[in-house]
Amino acid sequence: MKVSLRWPYLISFLVVYLPTCMEGKTFYPGEKRHGNQVVQSEQEDLVLTLTQAVSQALNCNRQLFGTVESLTQAQYGIDLAKSEFHLSVTPNSQAGYRGADQGKPGWRMGGGLDVSKKLTTGTLLSVEPSVVKTGHHYLTSLQAMVTQPLLRGLGREYQLSSLRGAQFSLRTAYRHLYIAQVQLIMHTIQALYEIVKSERSLLLDLESYERMGEFFRAAKLRERIGVSDPLDVYRAEIELRQAEDAFKESEERVEEAKDHLRDLLALPFDSPLKIDVPLLYTPHELSLDEAIALALAHRVEMDQAQDEYSENERLSKLAKHNLYPELNLVFNYSNRGHARHFIPSRSGSRENRWEVGLTTSTDRQPLTAEMAYEESVRMMAAASRGCEQAKVTLILEVKQALRQLERAHKRIHLQEEQMKTVQGELYLAKIKFDHGMADNFHVIQAEKLLRSVQQSYWSALIDHIVGEFQLLVAMGLLIDKPKMAF
Repeated sequence: MKVSLRWPYLISFLVVYLPTCMEGKTFYPGEKRHGNQVVQSEQEDLVLTLTQAVSQALNCNRQLFGTVESLTQAQYGIDLAKSEFHLSVTPNSQAGYRGADQGKPGWRMGGGLDVSKKLTTGTLLSVEPSVVKTGHHYLTSLQAMVTQPLLRGLGREYQLSSLRGAQFSLRTAYRHLYIAQVQLIMHTIQALYEIVKSERSLLLDLESYERMGEFFRAAKLRERIGVSDPLDVYRAEIELRQAEDAFKESEERVEEAKDHLRDLLALPFDSPLKIDVPLLYTPHELSLDEAIALALAHRVEMDQAQDEYSENERLSKLAKHNLYPELNLVFNYSNRGHARHFIPSRSGSRENRWEVGLTTSTDRQPLTAEMAYEESVRMMAAASRGCEQAKVTLILEVKQALRQLERAHKRIHLQEEQMKTVQGELYLAKIKFDHGMADNFHVIQAEKLLRSVQQSYWSALIDHIVGEFQLLVAMGLLIDKPKMAF
């Protein structure tokens, strides 16, 4: 028994069907579609193909929703970082009573606007018009200020640091979502084929149970007519009970495998399932060097490790920039008017004043800044080691996937040859038993061995099919990785 398939099947599945699954279209297995109408059958089993199961998992898996929410939070972080450079308009007001030893006490009330805009170079522009009424007089003023950092805070890289950090978080969230999707697809494929394996085992155990029942009834009949001794009956009964126990265990394994798949697909735990997946394997033709080169070029884990190194390098430059003292160039202009009435206070004689100066902050802790810089250098070195470790890990995963495929391929051919041998042994044992040349022991043992070899064959075949997908995961080719333009 030999089943084979070439690489085009996997390519068609990954290129044609999986992109459809990733479009966000929810498809519920077992549905019947008439135009745009969806009719859910309650009597029939839910027939799950490979494509339908993957689509259902990507659209409905509960654990995947948490990863999607982290992506949304990362997007909010970018919006918040960009808001730092938006035009800010802040209204202000004041009201109160002023008392004085000299002059006239009285009420004071008024308000204004504070309009400010921060540029990516660090320049801060601020304009504040205001109107205040004190007693019987109006005070109108317009104040403008320009602040430009000269040392710390100068340059786009420093001012856009929050935005760059938010963009890194968003890229990381996208990659984590991609990895979660790949893992979910792989777990779904494994769950599907685990059900198939369990059902094949159940079928073989059922055949063994029925066959042992025939042996037991035949042994009792032969004992009655004096052809066989009671030992044959006892032997057949023992094997029958063992076959019955194996059959019950296989039934439990099938249900456990189906429950696991229902959990992955977020289906009701009482929904009947029927699996329709191809039992075809593809001997791989990739060399180890080719597989490793594909993995290093396509795995997002390498992209993430290199991105983390770049991010830590950027943070180290920022920490070095923070070693500079704060020194700002400030230009301040004010225009004020004072009169008993509002109109004259705006159009009458007004006081103009402007000034230019330097400001600095005395609240500076050089030791803290130096320690932060040294820590950033250590983090950059750790990120560099992380890149090397990610490369080694990917190479080991590719080698392991290739070894598993090679092992499964050898097991398939070994079980095929062994099946031929055991079938010949069973044929001879039946001939001897039918002609009274031997008891039923050899027939029973040959039957058990044949069932065991058949189970090993199907197990090896399914391991090879799952291993093909696992190799695609190891090389980063199961689905296209996200394209990010930031």
